[in-house]
Amino acid sequence: MPLTKASDLELTQNDSTSSYPSYYDDESTGERSLREYFVIILKRLPLILGLTIVSTALMAFYMYRQPSIYQAVARMNIEPRKPKPQSKDAININFGADQNYYSTQLKLLQNPDLMKEVVIRLGLYRDPNLLGTPRRGLFTSLRTIFSGSESATTRESSLPILSDGSTSGSTTDLAALGAEERARVEAYAGTLLGGLSVEQVERTNLVDVRVISTQPELAAKVADTVATVFIEQDVKRETMGAQKTLEDLSKSIEDLRTTIAQQDAERLNYMRSSGLPLREGKGNDLLAQRLQTISGQWLTAIDDLRTLEAKYDAAQRASAKGQGYTIPDVADSRVVQDARRLSIERRQKLEDQIQQLDQKISELTQKRENLRARYTDEYVEVKSISAEIKKAEDYRDKLREETSAKIQNESTSLERSATNEVLNGLRAQVEAGRRRESELRVAYLREAQSANQQGQAETQLTTLTREIETNRSLLDTYVQRQKEQELAITSSRPDNIAIASAAQVPGGPIGPNRPRNIIVAFLVSLAAGIGLAFLLDYLDDSIRTPDDVGRHLGLPTLAMIPHQNASARKTGLLLGKNGGSAVQGSTALISLEDHRSPMAEAYRHLRTSLLFSSAGKPPQTILVTSSQPSEGKTTTAINTAITLAQAGADVVIIDCDLRRPRIHSHFGVDNTNGVTNFLSGDKHAENLLKTYADLPKLKVITSGPIPPNPAELLGSNEMKTLLTFLKSNFKHVVIDSPPAISFTDAAILATLVDGVVLVSMAGKSSIHLMRRFKQRLQNIGARIYGVVINGIKPSSLDYSYYGYGYGYGYTYSYYGSQEEQAAEKLLEDEESTVKTLNR
Repeated sequence: MPLTKASDLELTQNDSTSSYPSYYDDESTGERSLREYFVIILKRLPLILGLTIVSTALMAFYMYRQPSIYQAVARMNIEPRKPKPQSKDAININFGADQNYYSTQLKLLQNPDLMKEVVIRLGLYRDPNLLGTPRRGLFTSLRTIFSGSESATTRESSLPILSDGSTSGSTTDLAALGAEERARVEAYAGTLLGGLSVEQVERTNLVDVRVISTQPELAAKVADTVATVFIEQDVKRETMGAQKTLEDLSKSIEDLRTTIAQQDAERLNYMRSSGLPLREGKGNDLLAQRLQTISGQWLTAIDDLRTLEAKYDAAQRASAKGQGYTIPDVADSRVVQDARRLSIERRQKLEDQIQQLDQKISELTQKRENLRARYTDEYVEVKSISAEIKKAEDYRDKLREETSAKIQNESTSLERSATNEVLNGLRAQVEAGRRRESELRVAYLREAQSANQQGQAETQLTTLTREIETNRSLLDTYVQRQKEQELAITSSRPDNIAIASAAQVPGGPIGPNRPRNIIVAFLVSLAAGIGLAFLLDYLDDSIRTPDDVGRHLGLPTLAMIPHQNASARKTGLLLGKNGGSAVQGSTALISLEDHRSPMAEAYRHLRTSLLFSSAGKPPQTILVTSSQPSEGKTTTAINTAITLAQAGADVVIIDCDLRRPRIHSHFGVDNTNGVTNFLSGDKHAENLLKTYADLPKLKVITSGPIPPNPAELLGSNEMKTLLTFLKSNFKHVVIDSPPAISFTDAAILATLVDGVVLVSMAGKSSIHLMRRFKQRLQNIGARIYGVVINGIKPSSLDYSYYGYGYGYGYTYSYYGSQEEQAAEKLLEDEESTVKTLNR
């Protein structure tokens, strides 16, 4: 509803400038609604569907290219082991509870050696291409996909060539095969073992042997042969152990009998040759007593020798250290005692002499002190007494030193002499002890040799007798075990394992589970596509919606300018009242040439947003800039000026892009004189204000010649003078400037205008760069009205989601309908409202 009252107009201005739109307040917290996630998915829907369809198709093609898997089952009956008849406790033993037995049997069924025997038994190693089943062809896979069933021709062509007599007993040994055939046996056994599974049926004695293979007949043959070979090996294991035990016992019995006969003959011959009596008796007791006596004497001599050697070694160590007085024999020596007594006497005499000298020195000192009381130290008598004192002290010290040294040397000499005498005596005792020990050792060895020669015969005879008795006892044990083993062999053949049912050739495959795998691939690829869509959305640093502006920049969105392709541009020119522009294919004058188009409507919305952007009065000087080149700032500036002029206000647009000016080309005017001429000092620049013929209310000031120093010119006082002059003569001044991030021109101009309009390109403008530019403007105190988002496609989800696209898609058809007059009336009402606001 158009505003008709001034009070309503003022109230609307205050409300519009007091707060940002509601969507900004909701989204400033950084949280996203469920609807926004849905929009992200719809935007990336082609990517998601493409990834899902391709991945699912590839999985389907791969799965149907894989050969089918067949399973054959042979059932065995493995009963508990029956007790042995010869066991006296057989009735009391519960073999059915032996779980280890069943676990062992299940493991043996999966033994690699068992599978090798199966491969050899069936003769599979003769076929080098047995398991080399080729993948399905392309047409076969496609036919299977659409038919949903296995082709009989495919199954028959995959059957291996197996004769009926191939499962008969075979005596071929793995070692007898060639190197290539052995390698083939190993490879086939490993592959078949990977498809073998053994499972006991719950609460029964039945065991299912399952073989999985891509060849149904081979799976059945292998399952039956595994059961057959296992039974044969089980019987062989049971009987082979008992038979081997019996053979070992028989051989041991024969060996023992031969050994006993030889030992009896050896014993008799030894008794005859050694002269021993055939009956047992005691040895020679007298020889033993004599040997014991000599042994005691020898041990005593050894102890005495060790004592003397220890005493002699201790004396040598003390003498080497100069501590001979610590030797007991030296300390007790008379020479040492006399020397010590003489040393004590001499020391006492020395002390007496020193004491007399000390008494004399004390008297002289007292006399000198008495003289000092009356005279100085330079007095002749004082000097004489001091000299006597010094002479007496020197004599005392010399006497003490020389006498002490002499006494010490004499004591040391006497002590050394006594030590040498004691050491010589101890050495003689050690030599005598060694001779006695040597003589007793020789006598003991002689007697011991004689006793050994006579006792060896009896010892050897006793050993031979014991060996014969041990072997005879062992022979009796072996004979008894031989009889028991013979009885066990006759009744130990196992009969508790049998084949309950043979394997049947499977009629259909059990895998692979193609539908399940395809569904899983579909779900995984769908989830991956959705995740990739959110990842791309997260990595996208460009501005796409007003929410991005509010959330990341904290600024309102003034308008969303739709994108117009070439066909829409041509249609708009045909329907518009004014045709053609100075630049072919340009949308710079879209508001003038095709005011019914969605873009013209969007620029009128921008005009309204700017007029209500500040409280009190509409902005007079407006700077239009962008963070990066090619974001539509010049087009936005021109259309903003046009819409303001269409509302009846006097508007001037200034091309302050002194690096790449373009306004003159859009309006088709000369650029000889312009801003740079005025800023360079030409105060009488002619034709500075140029009139556009199609819109008299709009004046154009071009850039003029490109200067070498644009930033210095824009920041000069002449620029401020120019703006002051224009503000006094025009209602609105719209300024176009270079990109903000590349140059400082926009920041300089931002300090000279009422406010700044930031222009961004949807899907191109970087939020990071715009945030930096916004911070730069705030640091210099500039005011930012908001952001204009360019390049929004009318079919975009973001455009329609925020309500900007609704109705724009029907603009042309609407204006061409019967209600054209009503539409024109609405436009005139809007323009009259803006004119009222300008007044």
